[in-house]
Amino acid sequence: MKALVTGANGFAGSHLVRLLLSEGWRVLGITNDIRLNPHLNAASDSFTLEESDICDRRRLVPLLREFAPGIVFHLAAVTLKDVSRDSVEELYRVNLLGTQNLLFSILEAKLEPFVIVTGSSASYGALSCSEDRALTEDSTPSPETIYGASKLAQEIFAALFGTSTGLKVVRTRAFNHTGPGEGPQMACSSFAKQIAECEMGKGAVIKVGNLDSHRDYCDVRDVVRAYFLVATRSRAGEVFNVCSGKAVRMREIVELLVSMSAKKISVLEDSGRFKAAGVSYQRGDYSKIKQTLGWQPEIPLEKSLSDLLDYWRDRLSEDGANLGSGSAERRTLE
Repeated sequence: MKALVTGANGFAGSHLVRLLLSEGWRVLGITNDIRLNPHLNAASDSFTLEESDICDRRRLVPLLREFAPGIVFHLAAVTLKDVSRDSVEELYRVNLLGTQNLLFSILEAKLEPFVIVTGSSASYGALSCSEDRALTEDSTPSPETIYGASKLAQEIFAALFGTSTGLKVVRTRAFNHTGPGEGPQMACSSFAKQIAECEMGKGAVIKVGNLDSHRDYCDVRDVVRAYFLVATRSRAGEVFNVCSGKAVRMREIVELLVSMSAKKISVLEDSGRFKAAGVSYQRGDYSKIKQTLGWQPEIPLEKSLSDLLDYWRDRLSEDGANLGSGSAERRTLE
């Protein structure tokens, strides 16, 4: 089987590529920055990474024609850096127009692959949910952020495009996910990186934002396993939540990470890290994907966070840092 993966050397994309290669697939990856995640470039002789803008039709169509994938995983996306004209334009250029260009390019290349468009729980926004009532695929999306609106626009376009043209499109709505390789701009990874820096002697305080919000977290390796099952077992036109079904308070995540270090670390709330907009509580329901495809999360949050912390310890060490007492500074989970 041959698969095209957009955003192939990003956080989830790199884990998906490794999963596909372990299953014996040939993979063509597309990225806008080939320097990102350099270890992935030599992952396998069955993997090729091409640098291309997802909106570049002249580049994308020939790549599709030559490789002729049977499955397309569309993960390429950007988040919003700030509420400025340039940032918002880039957000919609990549998330919406990039999706539009990919789908039209598939038709222009005269291919009929199965296409997985990976959406986000940000599309749901602040819909009412609780310990007794989680968000299902039937919940009406109501995004609270510009990013969430862009992902909802992407999803609506992809669904309608598939219906109008006959292209086999299926959508996913992944809730928050973490694990090794996550970028430092994301909350869990920011916490883990700061703790690893403290272990290296760079202070004894980590700065955090709002710790009272609740999020539904999955391990990224569980998430890409869901994408794989969606690609190989589902039907066109479907949409699936990918989540843990549990809401965890961000304060609990920080406390878990701090407990994994032998170093005494203090936590400081920094008002500058508080987001102006966001959802205070979100929890998903994965009943549909479990009943339809047999997927459910397998990796506990403690393992995800432990692996993430070790990822930052190793990465900072590779960058030439000295971890000092080494293993004595660690308290990891099996």
